[in-house]
Amino acid sequence: MDIKSHRDGTGRGAESKPRRWHPASVALHWLTFLLILFQFWVSGPMLDEKRDLLSRFEFYQLHKSVGLTIAAFVILRLVLRLAVRQPGPDSADPWLRRSAGLVHGALYLCLCALLMAAAAPIEIPTLYFGLFRVPHPLGPDPAIYRRMLWLHHQTGNILIALGSVHVAAVACHMLLWRDGLLGRMWFGRRWQ
Repeated sequence: MDIKSHRDGTGRGAESKPRRWHPASVALHWLTFLLILFQFWVSGPMLDEKRDLLSRFEFYQLHKSVGLTIAAFVILRLVLRLAVRQPGPDSADPWLRRSAGLVHGALYLCLCALLMAAAAPIEIPTLYFGLFRVPHPLGPDPAIYRRMLWLHHQTGNILIALGSVHVAAVACHMLLWRDGLLGRMWFGRRWQ
């Protein structure tokens, strides 16, 4: 085994890491992004008190169903991160690597916190796309519900801020550094 293969601590060498993210990770990344955008859009009519209760109920159910789908995608992405080889860091700059890791970690935590806060104890059932009922982990409690709803809204605001930082970083990679970073999280011919 040569010296180069010891650099990443795996004995395989840095050249064994794929250049791009796995196609499943790429698909889940972009589907999650689109569903998050949809969630923010659907929350408008969902919270519009001028609408009749039935249409608001339908928007709530859609919001909850899409939220559960996002949760499943996040879990799948985390499993994929453990199961398949990941690309090496894009930047040699330790500050940029740490910053990227912190923002990505915070995005995952934020999405998990949104799901936990959305599990607020409420008497209204959750019907996953109208197919089946999803049990609530806690019984109905108006005080806890209000706190969880507040936390859900605040976490949504934090997600907007983190997403903005993420998009700004991608813009820097594309427009200033022109290092092809976006190509690593897009569909390509080979991921290895």
